This record gives sequence, structure tokens and C-alpha cells, in this order.
Amino acid sequence: MDWALVFVLQVTFLPFITSHGLFKVEAKPNKYTSELGGEVVMKCRFDPVPSDPLTGLKVYWYWTMDNFPDRKVYVMDNGEKDLSLPDVDFQGRVKFSTEELQNGWAVLQLSRLKINDSGTYQCLIDTALGTDYKKMTLSVTAPYKAVTKHIQEVAEQDELLLTCQSEGYPESTVVWQDGQGQNIIPNTTFVSTPDQLIKVTSQIRIRSLEKNNYTCRFTNDGHSATFHIPDDIPNHPVKNDALIVALIIGLILLIIVVVLTYHRRKGAGTHNTRNLLVNGRGGFFPAPVCLQIGKENDEDLRENLRASLKAHYADNSFSTEMGYHWDDPHRLQNNEGQPVTLQSLIPEAEEMLFIEGPPGSGKTTLAHILISSWVKGPTDALTNLLDLSMVHLLLYVDCSTAKGDLFQEIISQLSLGEKVSTEDELRTVLTRSNVLLLLDGYREGDQLFDDSLKTFISERKGCRVLIMACPGHCPTLRETVGTRELLKLQTQTVKY
Repeated sequence: MDWALVFVLQVTFLPFITSHGLFKVEAKPNKYTSELGGEVVMKCRFDPVPSDPLTGLKVYWYWTMDNFPDRKVYVMDNGEKDLSLPDVDFQGRVKFSTEELQNGWAVLQLSRLKINDSGTYQCLIDTALGTDYKKMTLSVTAPYKAVTKHIQEVAEQDELLLTCQSEGYPESTVVWQDGQGQNIIPNTTFVSTPDQLIKVTSQIRIRSLEKNNYTCRFTNDGHSATFHIPDDIPNHPVKNDALIVALIIGLILLIIVVVLTYHRRKGAGTHNTRNLLVNGRGGFFPAPVCLQIGKENDEDLRENLRASLKAHYADNSFSTEMGYHWDDPHRLQNNEGQPVTLQSLIPEAEEMLFIEGPPGSGKTTLAHILISSWVKGPTDALTNLLDLSMVHLLLYVDCSTAKGDLFQEIISQLSLGEKVSTEDELRTVLTRSNVLLLLDGYREGDQLFDDSLKTFISERKGCRVLIMACPGHCPTLRETVGTRELLKLQTQTVKY
């Protein structure tokens, strides 16, 4: 019999069956919210439970939405999954827990969530004791995390156009305030992107001569960006008189430097000019002094990045709210199936380590444990199991949301645009042996990201690299790494 006819007959007789109290289905909770690329576990409870749930039970999960045809998510008939029925859009992303049927639960796990997974899900249970169904709603969201800002001078007007832009879901309003907390009414537009996100562009006009700060804030999740005027204005104009004076002073200084250099070379031929640098007063710095200055600047940059990264992770609840625990040491195994410790997750200098595990095995949780331990340092509860003192910088990239190359994603996801001025500067930082690059949810197929990762791996020098992915998602990279640097993460049984 056609499944649609079965469904119509079941729904037609539901009022009669359930009114006599023979069988009922409940949905608790009936509303779910999860982020794009993540996963959700939805469940419904049925009572009474048949004596043999696997042979006397049929389970139907449907996705429904007004003005759209219903889509079949999962169908189980007498303990067997019907592979011919589920909608192609859900294939490979659905997991059903048959173990929970004997406890009266129909549990559905949906991973790698998409925006169009949002809607109403119907759980229908058909048994010899009766038939009933319940509906629940799922909302898939995408936070407006990366807020980009732009400043444009308005031609022939003493004004600036400030622009904030970000992508997310659902639609978010943007609130602007100046440094005194006064609200400013913006011009905001919304455009849908090919990946079903909403690109929000919000702009205000201000007078360019007024010194002030202006902040745009996306109300959905609170992410914001601040403009410091006039400091942030590119190529800030200088009055003509001041420009002329500056040029004259610069020319005089240049002449002095040239003359002094000429006389020093003429009167002291024994100087090795390759090891001397001219200072701002016409004198010379020995090369070791110059190298020391460069080393100090590099250390300042890394300290600023370290503080910025820890603040970023704390703001995004990596270390203060999640409460991660690691209570099953046997889940993490080496390539020979032997249990290994959490400390084995930390690659050696110049080493690339690959962690492989199926969806739901806890790869992202494990990544967050590493971040939390790094942020908290010696005060972390896992200090006796995990020592990250050798890692000065930990850079975490969620590859499932990547849209640019490796370096663009590091700067964008970790909000380093104001800390790292160029990509070359970031490349220099990543060559250090006390840097750990953590790539979570990597999957080959994005040529731009794949090519940039391959280039970085070949040039990374001392950087430690830890990559987490599902089995079969990265065959090319796995072949590069080999099996010696492979760890496996076993799926933990989930109980509801």
C-alpha cells in the first residue's frame, strides 16, 4: 500500500483511537533550536510500549511546512529502516536510536544542519495498540559572528559613510550608538545569499570633522563593531600648511642622513656597512640591536594575540559556560585500537595530527575541552590530564562554516582583523613551534580552503596542527598524514 494512503488512513482514525485512551504519543519538548552546521536530537514518547517494539511497531518522521510538500525524514517498519523512502536531502544526516524503543522513546538525531531544515517535524507511531502522532518545531540559526566595517568619504561633502555588514539567520536588526550612548537611525538592507543566509548591510552618515566613536550591534546575538573617528579614517587628510611643513622637515632630515652617511663612509672605511643601520638622529644602530628591536616587536604582537584569543574564546562561551567533561578515557584510541590519554592530542613541534570519529562522537566537544584548558591554564580541572603550557597561541577554526581560504577564516572567525595587519604577518606567527592550529570539522571539497591548507602544511615549519574530521571526509589529507599520526574517537552511547 502506498505510504501516503497509509498516512491518511492513520490520521483519519486517530481521534477515535486516542479518545478511548488506548495509545498516545507525547512530544517533550516540542520546540528545538540549533545552529547551522550543528546537530539536534528530537524525540517523542509513546505509551503503552508494545511487548516487542522491533516487530510490532512502525515509526514515521516527517518534515512539514505550509505551502511546501511534506518530506520523509525517517521510516522504520517492524525494526527495519525503509531505505527507499527518506527524502534525498536528509540522506546521510539522520540517525535513529532503536535501543530507546523498548523504553518508549522514538529518538531522531539530525546532523550537519541546514537553514532549510527549519520547520515542523511530525513523529507518528503505529502499533497494534493504536496510532498517534505529535508535532514539534525546529529553528536552525546562524549567528552574525563576523562583522566587517567600512569607511567611505562622501564626495564633495564633509561627511563619512560608515558601513557594518555580516551574514547570519534569521534576519537581524542593527542598532547604532555614538560614544555618548545616543541612538542613530541607520539605513539597513537585507539580501538573501545562495547558502540561505541573510546578508545584512547597515549604514549611517556622520560629519567627518567630529571626533567620536560609533558602534553597530546586531540584535540577534549581540555581535558588534566600533568605529573610532577620526583615527580609523583611511588616508586621513592633513591641512595643506601642515603637509608642506612635514615635507620640508622630511627633506631636511633626508639630506642630513645622506651627508652624515657619506662622511662616515669616507672617514671610517673599516665600518662594515652591512651590519649598521641609520637611526633617526643620523647615527647608527649595530645589527644585533636592530634584531633585538624586531624580536621585541614580534613578542609584543604574540602577547597581544594571546590576550585577544583568550578574550574571544571567553566571550563565545568556550571556557566559562559549557562545562565540558571527559569521563571515558577509552573513547580515544590510537591506530592500533589502544586507549590513549588526552595529552596525546597535542602534536609535537612541526607535527600534524589527525583525529577521526563519526558524527556525534564528540570531536567538537574535545576541541572545546582543549580551548577551555588553554584559556584557564593551571586553574583548569583537567590540568592533571592535559598540559598545554607549551602552547602559547591556540587558533581554532570551524571548517564547517568556512567561506574563504585558511588565513581569511583565521582572521575572520577569531576577530583578528585589528590585531594582524597583513596575511604575511599571520604566516610569520604560524611558523612558531609554540603555536597550535586546531581545525574542527574539516572536509575536503572547498578548493580555495583546501589549496591554502596544503600550501600552509608545506610551509608551516614549527607550527603544531591538529585536524578533526569524520571518516572518509579527507582521503587526500589522510594519505598525506599517514596512519602513524592518526587517532580515533569512538562514539559514546547516548541515553535519554
